[in-house]
Amino acid sequence: MLRILLLRCMQIILKSCRETHCHYCFSEAPADVVFCPLCTIPVYCSRKCQEQAVGGISWNQDTYLKSNSNAVDLGILSLTSTGCMAPNSKQIAEHRHECGGAHWAAVLPADIVLAGRLMAQYIDSRMLTGKSSAISGPNLDLIQHYDVDSPTSKLESHIYAIVLLLCLQKHYRSDLSWKEETLSQLVLLICQVKVNSIAIVCMKSMDGGQGLTESKGYSAADDAVMCSVEQVKVAQAIYMSGSLFNHSCRPNVHAYFHSRTLFLRSTTYINSGSPVELSYGPQAGEMNLVKRQKSLQENYKFTCQCSSCSELHLSDLVIDSFCCPQSSCLGAVSESTCYKSEENCVHVSVDESDICKLSLPHVSKVDEDIEKVGKLFFRNNVDLKIDPGYCMSCRSQINLSSAVATSEKAASMINRFKELAVIDEISEIPITDALRSLQQIKKLRHPYSKALAQAEDAIAEAFAKIGDQEQARKHCEASIKILEKLYHPKHIAIAHELIKLVSIELSLGDRASAAATFTQAEAIFSLYYGPDVQMILPYVDALKRTVSGGFIAAP
Repeated sequence: MLRILLLRCMQIILKSCRETHCHYCFSEAPADVVFCPLCTIPVYCSRKCQEQAVGGISWNQDTYLKSNSNAVDLGILSLTSTGCMAPNSKQIAEHRHECGGAHWAAVLPADIVLAGRLMAQYIDSRMLTGKSSAISGPNLDLIQHYDVDSPTSKLESHIYAIVLLLCLQKHYRSDLSWKEETLSQLVLLICQVKVNSIAIVCMKSMDGGQGLTESKGYSAADDAVMCSVEQVKVAQAIYMSGSLFNHSCRPNVHAYFHSRTLFLRSTTYINSGSPVELSYGPQAGEMNLVKRQKSLQENYKFTCQCSSCSELHLSDLVIDSFCCPQSSCLGAVSESTCYKSEENCVHVSVDESDICKLSLPHVSKVDEDIEKVGKLFFRNNVDLKIDPGYCMSCRSQINLSSAVATSEKAASMINRFKELAVIDEISEIPITDALRSLQQIKKLRHPYSKALAQAEDAIAEAFAKIGDQEQARKHCEASIKILEKLYHPKHIAIAHELIKLVSIELSLGDRASAAATFTQAEAIFSLYYGPDVQMILPYVDALKRTVSGGFIAAP
């Protein structure tokens, strides 16, 4: 397996995590946090993280300020050519230019603050090497798409560049001279950050998973709930090498983080000469084709041409579809218009401005499911058009607007049931209403649709919280079966769903089933994280001990 380690370049914690996570390693902050010794605004989980962030300051702050006559002016800390690092340290303080004053970094968006840090790093590096003459800006040699930005986006970038330049000038004061093109460089830098920054995420174990990490375990306890894992976006970063990888909606490498280090691990065999591709966000099975393309166009200014966006796949037909009114037909009913062209391609469109073209897969790659779902596409006739509300297999019609409204109302009822389970206000009436709503969704939505999977998952979680683990297992298994159709059985999303099922089976006291399910999940985690599973998902090791405790495998 290919495993690539990419060291940090420059990062910024997101505002939503400023008070809850360490500003250096991005892990959850403990109760006794350590503050920056100069401005007390960033919080760190340890003295080590603080020293790495601020350059290893170990002297008294008052002494430092008094010994630097140029350091304090109107409450704003200014750097001099000798004051941008701690004594005997070679590390530039990443946020020193943000200290003091009104703390502009707390006001500006994360993209702009990150651009400011990149600019300050460039300036401080020049000053340390004696190149403190006229400053323009760093040349990151990264794509920026300024030319294709909308007028509104361009205006916003220029305004933020002006504000950022004023903040930096006020910080460095007369220590530097600025070139005329500095503002233009800042505009391009902001555009580069918007297109190339990568979200740093951490995996947070919720509910039962958190209990396991505290060694509480499962023993069919009344208060045991379904273990779930949430992917939390905590920071934003620029990785120079990471920006060179292309996107795919079915990537062959998985990106994960430990502290500030980005790891890329291949999840499938990659032939020599084939591209190594990661996901920029939307993936097949998670989002339909049109939405994926729109998201990538809005955020990264390109049209994806990966295999999932150029060839028809099962998930593109069923993810947001309704079922055929004929009970014996597995055909999908879409809200989009689909037509087959002479070149053996399927064109999918929501409106005239969003049209996606997909080639039909070779006959050797057509499995039974996709043929049943979209039978009409695989017939010899051309000039085939399927309007919204019509089955792709037998052309039966449904009242699409009524189906959408009823489905959304039923989903809302199920989510209400889930909320009531959290605050222990469950009675027979909400349970009956929720199950009736689930049946409505089953009658309307396609059996492989994302909406049905989400409804089954919500019902499973609610039943787990009120102690009906048998019902929880039934609906959790149903949700997993659907997701295996949308993704594939070895996708990382399936592993997280399997962990939910393990927690339910443990609550039922069924250790044999829990062990078998855990083995499936562990194999997927190993594929995606390799030897780093315990580092990234510490709860998995605790869960493994719980599953194996007292259980003897059959010979």
